[in-house]
Amino acid sequence: MGKKLAGLVLAGSVLLGSVATAAPVIPRGTMIFVPLDTRPVSSAYTVETMRAAGWDILLPPEELLSSNNRNGKADALLEWLEEKAPESVAVVASGDALLYGGLVDSRTHHFDKSVLSSRAERILSLKNKSGNPDVYVFVTIMRSPRASSAPVEPVYYAQWGPKLFRQGALRDKQDLGKLSAKERKELQMLNREIPADIEQDFYRRRKMNIKATELLLHGVESNNFDYLLIGRDDTAPLSQAHKEARHMATLVSELPKEKIRFFSGADQLGLLLLTRAANKLMYVTPFVHTSYAPGKGGETVPTYEDDPVAVSAREHIFAAGCYPVPEADRADFQLKVNTPYNGVTLEAGNAANNGVLTENDRAFLDGVMKDLDRGRKVIVADIKYGNGADNALVKGLFRDGIAWDLAAYGGWNTAGNALGFALGQGVLSPYMTEEAKDRLLTVRYLDDWAYQANARGEVYQTYIWPNYLPNSGFDRKQLPGVEERITQAMYKVAEPVMGPVVDQYGFTLPWHRMFEVEPVLKPLLAERKKAEAEAIRKHQEKIAAEEQARAAAQQEAAAAERARIEGTAR
Repeated sequence: MGKKLAGLVLAGSVLLGSVATAAPVIPRGTMIFVPLDTRPVSSAYTVETMRAAGWDILLPPEELLSSNNRNGKADALLEWLEEKAPESVAVVASGDALLYGGLVDSRTHHFDKSVLSSRAERILSLKNKSGNPDVYVFVTIMRSPRASSAPVEPVYYAQWGPKLFRQGALRDKQDLGKLSAKERKELQMLNREIPADIEQDFYRRRKMNIKATELLLHGVESNNFDYLLIGRDDTAPLSQAHKEARHMATLVSELPKEKIRFFSGADQLGLLLLTRAANKLMYVTPFVHTSYAPGKGGETVPTYEDDPVAVSAREHIFAAGCYPVPEADRADFQLKVNTPYNGVTLEAGNAANNGVLTENDRAFLDGVMKDLDRGRKVIVADIKYGNGADNALVKGLFRDGIAWDLAAYGGWNTAGNALGFALGQGVLSPYMTEEAKDRLLTVRYLDDWAYQANARGEVYQTYIWPNYLPNSGFDRKQLPGVEERITQAMYKVAEPVMGPVVDQYGFTLPWHRMFEVEPVLKPLLAERKKAEAEAIRKHQEKIAAEEQARAAAQQEAAAAERARIEGTAR
């Protein structure tokens, strides 16, 4: 793979050489990154990947970012970005964070059109005001889930979400001219049944978000953006999100493909654009060959998405600043996508994910091993199940002794999340030390496989449900007990397969909910816990001081009132 590609121009980039020739962990420059929010997949995992590849990543102050208990501060983020952008060689920024405050904020905000337009204009002017750094922006089409609830959706969604979803699906189908007479009656009934104020709030916000995204398209036309990436967050083939996506696709199709892409996913977009920025700055365009597990393979349309995975993979490859090639021998990386034989992606918690190795699993593993034996860099995107890894595959990787030989692995959440994150980490892996690469792999196996596909379900069954605990919003009394049970479950699941490396990690719930875990090295976790305890102590002291000040003020006011009354009486 040490082939020279000097003089070849692809997608506007001159390829000076294969990525395989790069020296590991050389300081390369400072990029600014504004993530969607503070979730590990949005921020910490992405930043750790880039730093492992030698890039200095500058993040906004955490208190400006959207978190589990805090809205993001869009205007303050824009001010910070405008101040810091001149210090960077590239800016990669979440449009959702800069427009609304974050991903969740984009679904719940009440900003008016003028505020969003003003913020969009500031994003568009960033490049010219900041000394012309490379500017990459990613933004999402708001999801339309079948069911969800506050705080990640409007308060009414718990009750009306399923009906709003169905209404959107039928309107999408009506737009396509495929609505049956029975479905037309159902849509009319939903239109009458859903309260007018709820329907107005839901669709007004969606319309405003689409208009704000349309404003950002001007960044492509005017060259204010080096690249714009639009993600479809949890989009079913028939849904309001799909309807809006079809409208957006028409607009995107009129813009140059080398500067914009539009596909399913949200949480992987930041890493994809950081990878693209890194490739451009290093004058390389890695070649990627994609292959699939036996069966439906690339024709699979994963749950939560509306495109075949072959289309999604190709779009992800271009977005990452890479180039898809049909010949494995020409490629710098082999992207191996683990798809279900019948093309139906079940949830990782389904009983079918029992870890039993089938003939098709064996064939996929054999393909991975053959590529590794040939000295090829292999990236595994494990999308056979949604919201977690394929037990048979991961156990097979460890059983065959090749789990640590991969360039990258991803098997979490949606297919696009897993594929995009694995691609980004894999493409950057030649610039990492072996130790850094293995650390990233360890976190992926612990998170995507041990937790999402196994420990999470066990803790639900043995601790959350029996104790009538919620699945999110854990308070300070509940959280330690939940994290302790998760830690026990993680060791139980992972140590027999992964070995003693598991004992180096502790496990936290950064958003105080069961959906995501964060594996953290124990020394770092101890420091974090100490800092959190100190912050709580200071917060409590502040509250106590404020209460004392209020009590003193009340006493002083009461004394003054008594003196006034006594003076009047005299």
